[in-house]
Amino acid sequence: MLEALEIYHRFGERPVLDGVDLRVEPGVLTGLLGPNGAGKTTLMRLMLGVLEPDQGRILWDGAAVTSQDRQRWGYMPQERGLYPAMKAGDQVVHFGRLHGLSRVDAIASARLLLDEVGLADRWDDRTDRLSGGMQQRLQLATSLVHDPEVVILDEPFAGLDPVAVAELSTTLASRVQAGRTVVLSSHQLDLVQDLCETIVMLDHGRTVLTGPVADLRASSGTRQLRLGLHADREWLAAFPGVEVVSDDADELRLALPPDVDPLAVLDAARAVGTVTDFGLDLPTLSQLFLLAARRDPQESSAA
Repeated sequence: MLEALEIYHRFGERPVLDGVDLRVEPGVLTGLLGPNGAGKTTLMRLMLGVLEPDQGRILWDGAAVTSQDRQRWGYMPQERGLYPAMKAGDQVVHFGRLHGLSRVDAIASARLLLDEVGLADRWDDRTDRLSGGMQQRLQLATSLVHDPEVVILDEPFAGLDPVAVAELSTTLASRVQAGRTVVLSSHQLDLVQDLCETIVMLDHGRTVLTGPVADLRASSGTRQLRLGLHADREWLAAFPGVEVVSDDADELRLALPPDVDPLAVLDAARAVGTVTDFGLDLPTLSQLFLLAARRDPQESSAA
């Protein structure tokens, strides 16, 4: 298990992390989530030894992390760390060699990984001639080439199209199923809510939500009724406590308190108009974050 315990860190007078805990178990994909500036990248750099915490401990299997431990880890930074003029295949081989693989093993692993991330036919292409999405896939390959025990990924889905997101998700899921320790950061909360099994959500350097995703969504006490309905809202007055979450052109989404029967609301909706679609959903991680985050009153009013 990879653990960051009671982590405090400042940049000058500015607190960046304020008593954050993160536990990443093998075989469980863990998400470190939150908006930009929440402290996610700083926490990852602390775990990697790039920075030292002002207070707190970084542990691997219950002991202080060593440089030898980190040699067996894989890291994908948010900002690309690739050599622009180097060929894609040579790039992956180079990173494999840096992690101690023989040239033969590095080449074999690189070929397998480029095939896995959809770049098998790009071995001889210069990195700077690949699209942004392809470079993101290539960077993932460089972080996995040595089959690391721990995989730390900082915003791995930034700038990717839905097809690439699905392909990279499959790659990460296979590492998790193989028992690797995998943690990724993201500010795209709803994008990863079906991928991550457990999360730690930060806001302004503090933990605002933590635990298994399914449990957090189920225990929120809020359900959302989704209705395909075109009608005025007057009929909602019969249901005190029901709040309109969104009212788009083709969908009305309502937050229902625990004591409101969703079938009764559906029946009322059908009485005032044609319901073309309906469903009962749990809140998204974005909605849970908005409920849980303790924001500065001036910031909230400015928003």
